[in-house]
Amino acid sequence: MSFFAKLGSDDSSSSSSGSDSEESILSGDEGLEQDKKLAAKTKTKNKASMFLRSDAEDSDEDDSDEDSDEDDDEELSDSEDERAARGNKFLMGADSTDEEEEEEDKTVVLSAKDKRFAEMEAAIHNITNATRNNDWVLASTELDKVFRFIQRHQVTVVATTVSAAGHIPPRFLEILVSLEKDVNETILSEKSAKKKMAPAKAKALNGLKQTLKKKQKEFENVLKSYIEDSEAYTKAYEQANAIQAPKKQPKKVQVADGDAGAEGAEDQNEDFMTIGKGGKALNLTPEGVFKTLREIFEQRGRKNTDRAETIKILSKLLEVSETTYQKLRVLLALVPARLDYSQNLAHIPHESWVLGLNELHQLVTLLLDNPDYVVQETVGEYDDLVEREPQTVNGKKERVAVAGSLISLLESLDNEFTKTLQHTDAHEKGSDYIERLRQEAPLYTLVAKAQSLFEREAATDSTARAVMRRLEHVYAKPNIIIDHFESKIPSGLKSKIVPTETKRNADELIHDLCVYIYGSDAPVLRARAILFHIFNHATHGRYHQARDLLLMSHLQDTIQHADVTTQILYNRAIMQLGLSAFKRGFIQECQTILGEMFGTQRQKELLAQSVQRYQQQLTPEQELIEKRRLLPFHMHLNVELLEAAYLTSCMLIEIPLLASVETEEQKRKVTSKVFKRFLDLADRQSFMGPPENTRDHIIKASKSLQSGDWEKARDLICSIKIWSLLDNVDDVKAILSKKIQEEGLRTYLFTYSSYYQSLSLEHLSKTFDLPQSLVNSIISKMIYNDELTASLDQIDKVVIFHKIDQTEVQKLSQLLAERTANLLDQNEKILDLKLGQNQNQQQDGQRSNNAQTTDGGNNKQERRGGNNNNRGGSYRGRGGGGRGRGGFNAGLGSTMGSGNRRVAAQ
Repeated sequence: MSFFAKLGSDDSSSSSSGSDSEESILSGDEGLEQDKKLAAKTKTKNKASMFLRSDAEDSDEDDSDEDSDEDDDEELSDSEDERAARGNKFLMGADSTDEEEEEEDKTVVLSAKDKRFAEMEAAIHNITNATRNNDWVLASTELDKVFRFIQRHQVTVVATTVSAAGHIPPRFLEILVSLEKDVNETILSEKSAKKKMAPAKAKALNGLKQTLKKKQKEFENVLKSYIEDSEAYTKAYEQANAIQAPKKQPKKVQVADGDAGAEGAEDQNEDFMTIGKGGKALNLTPEGVFKTLREIFEQRGRKNTDRAETIKILSKLLEVSETTYQKLRVLLALVPARLDYSQNLAHIPHESWVLGLNELHQLVTLLLDNPDYVVQETVGEYDDLVEREPQTVNGKKERVAVAGSLISLLESLDNEFTKTLQHTDAHEKGSDYIERLRQEAPLYTLVAKAQSLFEREAATDSTARAVMRRLEHVYAKPNIIIDHFESKIPSGLKSKIVPTETKRNADELIHDLCVYIYGSDAPVLRARAILFHIFNHATHGRYHQARDLLLMSHLQDTIQHADVTTQILYNRAIMQLGLSAFKRGFIQECQTILGEMFGTQRQKELLAQSVQRYQQQLTPEQELIEKRRLLPFHMHLNVELLEAAYLTSCMLIEIPLLASVETEEQKRKVTSKVFKRFLDLADRQSFMGPPENTRDHIIKASKSLQSGDWEKARDLICSIKIWSLLDNVDDVKAILSKKIQEEGLRTYLFTYSSYYQSLSLEHLSKTFDLPQSLVNSIISKMIYNDELTASLDQIDKVVIFHKIDQTEVQKLSQLLAERTANLLDQNEKILDLKLGQNQNQQQDGQRSNNAQTTDGGNNKQERRGGNNNNRGGSYRGRGGGGRGRGGFNAGLGSTMGSGNRRVAAQ
């Protein structure tokens, strides 16, 4: 039996072939010859039957089924015609004539330049198909071909003088832009879906991303001009090369003669149809914008929703939107869709965040340019499938209100910017942190525009929240950066809060913003605005303004009831205020302000600069909450600089006091326990080498000051490198040098006065390099404050010391009197509690406590003031900012200290 004959035969010939095959089996060689003839015969017949089968079958069916209906015959013939047409589609060359074969065999001769361009077009076409199929290996290979073409093209083509577009084809730049977009969207979709791509594809995808990043830097200028105006670039390229841009020819599809749907078939093959989830066709046209939006809203929030695909569809809808209302609706859906990425990720990828920033900026600009449209959180019911335009009713034009919340989108975008900086390492070799930080200027411009929009709409709450966001971006920055941010704001932007008619400097800007918040109804916003204002005053050296604003606000009394974010701001403002006091030379105030913070040993944690674990172990949830509160690196305060200011202040205050006291018990009552501990550690060391860090410099300078070597102490303090971070470093060093000279004189008098009967003022002036008038003033103040038992002889210009020797019994009796006074105070308090008689006395006690706080907060010293006078009054001199030391520490030392203590406890 012939196998080919069996496949090629039809039903009518099957019986005959069967009989012939039986004869071939029986007749041997004769059967073989018959088989060959039969195969040739059936082959010829098969060719004819391929195109005449329908006619033959129609004739057979007409003969056999004479009683069938005409409708059935028509349906059958139609189905056969369609089948034949589909067959002809794939067998287009089966019945071709000799003339058609000659036309197909004709070759077109191209020049070398056209051939290169044809190769580039073919490679770009392959890249487009590969990206649609997620075949990134093929896309990478074809992209290499395109790059090789560009290299050869740049070598062979002489650059014209028209522009850079003279030798870089627009198609090459177009594929670079589109491919980068596809790569980023694929990476984002893989991250959001948490799917693992095949290793080969993943490697090719990452290689593509790196290659595109490198090539974009190489063609940065040309790409920039192309992205700004692609049509102008293409036109310039065509003029420079004297060519016409090739037009895409529609695909031709061969159809049967007389087919009425021929044009429709060509249209279907020319364009692709976008298919959504579940096989639904998406109408990405201006007429189908609202319907597609409704379908997206219905799918949002459902399980297994592809967010990347949703963003891609919304981006295409934005491109095809024509009216203002359509653009508003699409943008109000697109920006939240991008922000939804943060649900499964730590933060939005930076590329997606930049796109969201541009889209929100487009939305705000659209609303500013079209006052007839407004976005509100509460609007009346309206049909979301119908186009809406402003209408005039009774001579009054009604505005179109669209449901949405601009302030929520703005705050969410700002929060995502902070998250992006939190999760970026600022110390790595790359410049990712700097690149992302550069986006703060466009974000600040967006906030200013949104504030102007809210002012126009009279949205008080939204305006206050926008002003707070604006303050957060500028309160801790230098004036030069604030001026740079303000220069990016359009000049025609109207605002009543910050008038744009006259140029405002940075200080006036922050003052105007804070004053507006002071008039709002939200106490939380007012408290934060005050802290922003205090921080800004302290940063720029306006210590007295910052101090007065803090004391008048009474925030130190209520800060323990505030939220954690406000407490962090309070701690930052207090630290900056202490540093400002140090820069102005107010040493006593600096020690008082910074003392509470450095007494906790949790500076970075309280300033939201790190998560530290001590006795209690944090759960993963608590640790995640703590990490979310951390500030970005560029907002950190330098803790080492703050510690240097605090320890230097302690050195200038505590070293003279340690020299003035006599017993070990009195030395243990030093105000700064941290500084005293460092001194004790240094005393226990058998050998101290050269100072290695800031703390070693200060401790060694303290030892030199104790021994009377003020010059060495001055050199050690001024050689600390951390002072270079201060703005007025030369002024600060000059102030510290003078303070060291003065405190060195006081320490010398406390230490060696018992060995002298009198000292010449001229000798002291030469020894400590101070004017004689200043030496006279310092000694007079010490005598007045009962710190030194001596007298001045103005005629001979000497200081005469009066020795008061106390016996051992007198010393013990004085110590016993102090302890008895302490015991009496405790007994009186316990008695009041037991008898219940403290109700009426609480008011008197409160008044007395206030008086004691104003006087330095030292009740015990007032009771035993007489005894202290005999000893030189050392307690009164160091009693929490006592009478002789000035009045500011009296109020600030007690109230601010308690506030810091409460924050530290929380």
